[in-house]
Amino acid sequence: MNRYVRTAVLLLASICGIAAAPIANAQGDPAKIVRIIVAIPPGSIQDVTARAIANSLSPVLGQAIIIENKVGANGTIGMEACFRAAPDGHTLCIADGNFMTINPFAYAKLPYDPRGFAPIIHLGDFEQCIAVHASVPVKSMRELIDLAKAKPGQVTWGSGGPGSTMHLYLEWIQAKTGARFNHIPYKGPPDLVRALASGEVAATAHSTSSVAPFVRDGKVRMIAVTTGQKRSQFAGDTPGFAEQGYELDFRNWVALWFPKGTQSEIVRRWNAEVNKLLADRNFVEKVMAAQALTPAGGTPEDLAALLERKLKLGAELAGIANLKYD
Repeated sequence: MNRYVRTAVLLLASICGIAAAPIANAQGDPAKIVRIIVAIPPGSIQDVTARAIANSLSPVLGQAIIIENKVGANGTIGMEACFRAAPDGHTLCIADGNFMTINPFAYAKLPYDPRGFAPIIHLGDFEQCIAVHASVPVKSMRELIDLAKAKPGQVTWGSGGPGSTMHLYLEWIQAKTGARFNHIPYKGPPDLVRALASGEVAATAHSTSSVAPFVRDGKVRMIAVTTGQKRSQFAGDTPGFAEQGYELDFRNWVALWFPKGTQSEIVRRWNAEVNKLLADRNFVEKVMAAQALTPAGGTPEDLAALLERKLKLGAELAGIANLKYD
């Protein structure tokens, strides 16, 4: 069994006792299944989180909730399916931040409008780090950049593909410092972290949860966490990106969205119930912390405001990377 899928199964098994007792008058038609669309494969952080939410809220809402993975084209297939779904409260999606704030500037004709959804809740932010293979003789961002400048085009930087968070960090670093790395894209984060651990690539940006096992094994070294001025609870004493003089606070994030036009009562109900989960210590430890996700929460209006802020940063980063998908 794939390690990421196995992790998902174990996480889901561990949260079976989280769900609360059923509450009367659940939203929508209780005989109709609710589906959460996930635009990336099973076993991903978004997928595991969606399944945990579904398992927890199904008895609360009194409805069956299923996960539907619609994968491909940088998330556009799944996001379009959610965007065009009937706004009846029976379809929602869990969206990677890049799908909402990078894709709009990378596609000439995006088949969905990021502002054309009904925001539910900001679930959390990915805790990410800059990491190098243990054989790379650097222990800080400055040393990594100096190495790349001394060997232009020779130090390899892996990414999860064009437009991924790993790729955008690379392009920003190159644009701001003048360093030049050799960009090697992979099919996705699982392939990338294996390449880093084996020494196939020298450096990358990745989630701290994915990198941590290889750090413990001595195969990988974290040299910065991408949490602005703060340090990460998941990365020990690894200094922050901003601590080392690099003023980019860019982390991927994840949120829930309904199709636009969904009744506000349904949106508010989902927002309230998910906020309860994000305040539940058991859920946070077994689902969020296990994946190095920092819980967020808040109102639908908070999520709408976040989207606007992130769209501005997305425009800058997509411009620096010169992203063109079509």
